Amino acid sequence: MKKKFYLGIMLLAAFTSLSGQKKVETVAATYDRSSLTLILLDHPEVANGSKLTGGIGNVLIPDKYFDNKTDLKSVNAPFAAGFIGVVTNSVKDLLNQEKVGNKIISYWYARQPDGTMSADRFLERGMYNATDADVLKAKGTKRGVEALKDYGDKLIGKSYVVAIDYYNLKEINDAALRGWSADVKIYLYKVIFNEEIQAKLYNDLWIYQEDAPAIKATKKSAFDQMNFDLEYVSQAYTSVSETESKTNNSKIIVPKTNDELFAILMQKGLDDCMYNMEKNIEDLRVKTALYETRPLKAKIGKKEGLAVDHRYFVYEYVYNEKLNSSVAVRRSVIRAKKVADNRNVATGSSEMSTFYQIAGGHLEPGFTLQQRNDAGVGVYLGSEMGTIGGLSARLEANVGRFTSVPSLYVFLGGGLQALTYTGMHDKNNALMGSQDLTFLRYELGIGKGIHMIKILELAPYGAVGYEQAKNKDWKNDAQFNGDLIKAMYVKYGANLSLNLKYNIQLVGGVGSYMFFNAEDAKTDLLIATEKVKYEYYFKDRGSLAGFSNYIGIRFQF
Repeated sequence: MKKKFYLGIMLLAAFTSLSGQKKVETVAATYDRSSLTLILLDHPEVANGSKLTGGIGNVLIPDKYFDNKTDLKSVNAPFAAGFIGVVTNSVKDLLNQEKVGNKIISYWYARQPDGTMSADRFLERGMYNATDADVLKAKGTKRGVEALKDYGDKLIGKSYVVAIDYYNLKEINDAALRGWSADVKIYLYKVIFNEEIQAKLYNDLWIYQEDAPAIKATKKSAFDQMNFDLEYVSQAYTSVSETESKTNNSKIIVPKTNDELFAILMQKGLDDCMYNMEKNIEDLRVKTALYETRPLKAKIGKKEGLAVDHRYFVYEYVYNEKLNSSVAVRRSVIRAKKVADNRNVATGSSEMSTFYQIAGGHLEPGFTLQQRNDAGVGVYLGSEMGTIGGLSARLEANVGRFTSVPSLYVFLGGGLQALTYTGMHDKNNALMGSQDLTFLRYELGIGKGIHMIKILELAPYGAVGYEQAKNKDWKNDAQFNGDLIKAMYVKYGANLSLNLKYNIQLVGGVGSYMFFNAEDAKTDLLIATEKVKYEYYFKDRGSLAGFSNYIGIRFQF
């Protein structure tokens, strides 16, 4: 069985290695900031619905987007809370009836009650949107940096509306925790602002100072009657919760009020949904050039919503004779290591963020980086060998983007092993016959990846867990209470991961277990009044003998 398992791992490793990294994809050559308008889909009939309505104004648009503010913060949802049918068209129709598109265009142009408009806002945003490369290019023109203001006009066409629905909202108030949980879904719509509509705005609706009063009134009326409609783009979903222990008496971590926990929940719902949305919508993905390779650096940062361990694909544009054009070929995959705070207007010498490479080959300055969000989740399947053995598995979460520590993993682990033991004693220390046992392990741990070279990661780790042993023939609490024997353990070791692809690794490692007192389902096991070590029952699981090594495959999503 083990030979077949190892053979399967090696065949999978060979297959994924041969598949390589050179993949032709469609990648836009430029990136411009999109803008968002947030509107709550209100359900007044549900419990705590008024808290959502009151709190939506405090939810912040993520830093990587411009915030198109309107006076419309919420609308009554055109469907019942928790409705599972298709609602995208009904939501779009409602937003169009509310003239959300008109409100957004009015905000872009700072439209006044008399109908006059100004270009100041989109010119200012054009300056903020410009990159260092844009600045350096503009400095070589006659108009200079002032030419960058023209960048603002194209940003209006990247105006989006996020209709957000918090449902299954529940207050948590049990013996240990208090707080809130909810399911969240967002519907993304885009303002239709093409060249034809833009020309109509400037030619027929723009009020000039020299216009006669009658013409001004006509243009104002025409704008009011025109519809800047929305079109449906996509949707995303998440589940969120925000809780706090009722026993938090810390003087360092100040307990939060229920209202503060609720506000965090609302913000987390938007942030997590937008992170998921960015996986699929090209307009929302950050794109930039690779500036340096030793170390890897690019001129993006907090201004573009970059966080530690965010994933970027690296492309080279290569001429394709068959297509008679250049195509983007993926050369590598990298992650953010140190994020620069570049939240200001580009000057040509902005601070750069650094990255580390996790897959692919040689990189050159000028290659294109494109944001490719992942879930930050890994699944490991493998086999342990040694005193502690059997099948093993891990579910990992990369928490780097929350902690700003690159390659920091929190994991849940488990293992399963079948062994036969002789000379065992029961809970009353009576000798038993040969025992066919199944060992089950479950653990919680943390690991820190250290990137030695681009395809190798060394990850020391530590974990705490329980192992329990059972025999299917044990019953009625005769051998042990609960028909099992268990012990808490501490495990430490290191993994060495070899990247076969950017999201598939061949993993080998070593680990050492240190077991504590033996227990059954109810209490510590005793000889007289002395607690018994786990090794009393399983001598090969003593504090010095609990060693294992393992090999397996890890998939990252």
